Amino acid sequence: MNWSRTKSIFIICFLLLDVFLVFEMYMRQQDENVEPVPDGGSVTHNYKMETVTPTLPQNITFLRGTRIDFNYQKNALVQLASGKNDAKKQKVNLEENGRQLTGMFVNPMVLGDVKNEDVQKSLLNMVYQGHEYKFWRLDQGKETIKFAQTYQNRPVYVSTRNKVQMLDFIVQKNQVTGFRQSYLKLSSNKHNKVDLINAEQAINYLADRTDLVGYSMLHIKAVELCYLNTVGVESAEPLIFVPAWHIVARIDSRTNDYFVNAVTGNVQSIN
Repeated sequence: MNWSRTKSIFIICFLLLDVFLVFEMYMRQQDENVEPVPDGGSVTHNYKMETVTPTLPQNITFLRGTRIDFNYQKNALVQLASGKNDAKKQKVNLEENGRQLTGMFVNPMVLGDVKNEDVQKSLLNMVYQGHEYKFWRLDQGKETIKFAQTYQNRPVYVSTRNKVQMLDFIVQKNQVTGFRQSYLKLSSNKHNKVDLINAEQAINYLADRTDLVGYSMLHIKAVELCYLNTVGVESAEPLIFVPAWHIVARIDSRTNDYFVNAVTGNVQSIN
């Protein structure tokens, strides 16, 4: 027997086995994709709560959403165009094979304080199914007011990479001139229950991501459970939405939106 050759074969076999085990461990970590949340006694997280921590709701699962074709909503579009129900008269147009509604107001309205609920109601009165939308934010430069559609009073967010306009009001020279809107038909299967992390765990995951938030104190301004789609493919329908924690945090002088997947614990971006 050639002992030198036999030893070389054994070494190669053990190296291959090591590579396989490392790969297997990596794949398991990718599948699980959840790091254990340290208990509060061993790690001090660098954040300060400036809002109430919400409780974890029950029976939350994934959502499916498909954009409706506004060509089949002609009566509603006629009412919008004519300015009925205290809405402003507008010129309506359909794009993307009827899946996006664009409205341009005949007489633009002066922009008030968008955080005022009466101002928000006035804006939502001029769009399709406005009562199902919730104010999100006023974009930097104050050129777009963003609203999110809701499902059972929880906001639904779509990745901006998807290029789906949920509901954006256009602002020019402090006047609201029109809007772009998509409306999703949303549904869920209550039988497909999933285990979710709670709000405190989500905040801890975010605080651990120093590559995103740095080492400064996080001032948690708002926390809310929502639904999130991060797939950046415009033609991918139905859209699948996962439960996520929407966290608004101020770091130094900046206030940012963060989304933590409530199933995996991953911090995700919709930009």
